[in-house]
Amino acid sequence: MAKKSISGLELAALINELQALVRGTVSNIYHLGEKGELLIQIHSNGKQLLKIIPGKLLCLTSVKEAMPERPTGFCMQLRKYLDHAYLKVVEQKDAERIVVFELDKKDKYYLIVELFSKGNIVLTNDKYLIIGALENQNWKDRTVKPGEIYVFPPASINWKNIKEKELFELIHKSEKRNLATSLATDLGLGGVYAEEVCAVAEVDKNKLPKELTTTEGKKLFAALQKFMEQIKKPKGFIYEEQVAPFPLKEQIVHKETETYNEAIDTLNPFELTSPYNKKIQSLHNIIEEQETTIKKHEQSIIENTKKAELIYEKYAPLSKLLEIVKEMKKNKKWDEITLALRKEKKVKSVNLKDKKILIDL
Repeated sequence: MAKKSISGLELAALINELQALVRGTVSNIYHLGEKGELLIQIHSNGKQLLKIIPGKLLCLTSVKEAMPERPTGFCMQLRKYLDHAYLKVVEQKDAERIVVFELDKKDKYYLIVELFSKGNIVLTNDKYLIIGALENQNWKDRTVKPGEIYVFPPASINWKNIKEKELFELIHKSEKRNLATSLATDLGLGGVYAEEVCAVAEVDKNKLPKELTTTEGKKLFAALQKFMEQIKKPKGFIYEEQVAPFPLKEQIVHKETETYNEAIDTLNPFELTSPYNKKIQSLHNIIEEQETTIKKHEQSIIENTKKAELIYEKYAPLSKLLEIVKEMKKNKKWDEITLALRKEKKVKSVNLKDKKILIDL
């Protein structure tokens, strides 16, 4: 699978499941130096192993890899401060790809995991003074290294608490090439969920953002609210190139898991995918889509054949009814025709607006 990292929406789903770790105690910490992978063992309803891969993902895992004989310096530092610490809070920073663990020992500490860009893991005291970091980093607007105050990156739009009017205005003033791109970047949903919002709302993902109507805006907002309800109690849905916390409307699910953490644990960010395998996978996806389309058409043919046979069987009474309506139209209004038709047993309803008659055959 090409998927190597998680989006802010996916992280929100994982965080909801990770609340089960709260009130647990850190019993051990391991650091796989070469991969940069951190494993934290927490006692909470039994032993739980939390896997953290900076810049990529985090999740509970059932796979404990072979540990290095000697712990890294960063691992020893984390053990010193967090061994037997009590996990008080696990939360996502707004809608960003940042997780904050609040831990208590004799003092309070924050373990901050960054899952964007190169990623990082930062340990601070209760005032966000940096004690240690997996990697010292210098950014345009902040410096991450021991002795500095940890500063969160500038916040983007928070899709978790955006209002309907704000969403409409955000999209309407967007200069992106289409609606899906606006939702993916301006709102920060990422490509998969931006397209899924459009699919659920039944709004054309390719239309220009400024052409969005008020009705369509309401539909998009309703779809977004639906997503937020679904990620409160997520499950795992594994697709060919995606692992989602709820079923995706226009994709074929390959496997389901009880929790989203289980599904994310199947990802391997370190796996290399050859261009040949990518091409094969792409062709495989096209074939699957075509097979699905063929099945839909076959079902449509069966249904329409049945309708045609029924109409042929009832041709005489239907033809007679149509002749009656034609004659009545010459000298009667539609209101009068409706009253007359409703006396017929086979006529179920008459739609004056669309001039349609529903008949029970």
